Amino acid sequence: MQDVMVALLILVRVGGFVILIPVLGHKLVPPPVKAGLAVLITFLLYPVVSPSIPVISPEPIVFMLLAAQEMLLAGILALLANLIFSAVQFAGQMMSFQMGMSIANVFDPATSAQGAITAQLASVLAMLLWLTAGAHHAFLLALADSFSILPIGQAWASGGWVILNDAAADMFVLALRLVAPVLLLLFFVNVALGLVSRAVPQIQVFFVSFPLTVGVGLLVFALSMPSIVSLTYDAFVSLGDQLPAMMRSLKGG
Repeated sequence: MQDVMVALLILVRVGGFVILIPVLGHKLVPPPVKAGLAVLITFLLYPVVSPSIPVISPEPIVFMLLAAQEMLLAGILALLANLIFSAVQFAGQMMSFQMGMSIANVFDPATSAQGAITAQLASVLAMLLWLTAGAHHAFLLALADSFSILPIGQAWASGGWVILNDAAADMFVLALRLVAPVLLLLFFVNVALGLVSRAVPQIQVFFVSFPLTVGVGLLVFALSMPSIVSLTYDAFVSLGDQLPAMMRSLKGG
């Protein structure tokens, strides 16, 4: 019974990782694939981590509390990566709004809602950069190390919430850095159109602004693509340091 409970708790932590991390936890990935991968990783990790796990009480309430703690740990670590994806999608939404393309939305299978076209493009780009940067490898390494840093049943300290709060704040900073070139140039375009409207009232600025803002916005978006790729790539690479730091903070070290 002790071995079964340990295996189930390991499966809960591994399954939470597989379901909640980006790309692999996408809705388009078939559930049998996720379940099979979670069982396979659990089978590989069990002989390594089971000797270091303390004796678990057979009480059902204790087991349920430990399972909830394991799922919460997986959700906290996956949130660090999801915040980067949220920053990229938020930047795409702001680009679309400023370019006047917010009405041209498409269906987003990840959120089951309508999303801007530029946000969809940025999201696909972020998925490719996620794989290029090897962020999924960082999560697998963090998953293996988590059982030594934060064993099952380990009490948590409050230091980890500070890192999580800083990561949420960095999400808005990253989104602003990604969208800054488009916002800045479109601001000057709108100012110029306002001056033209005041100087030459005969010009229908309202109709001229639509193709102009869309064209300028897409042009600047294309020109700023190298910086967008670099910033997003660096954010994913930094997960290799953030994940162990987050677990050590939760441990209190």
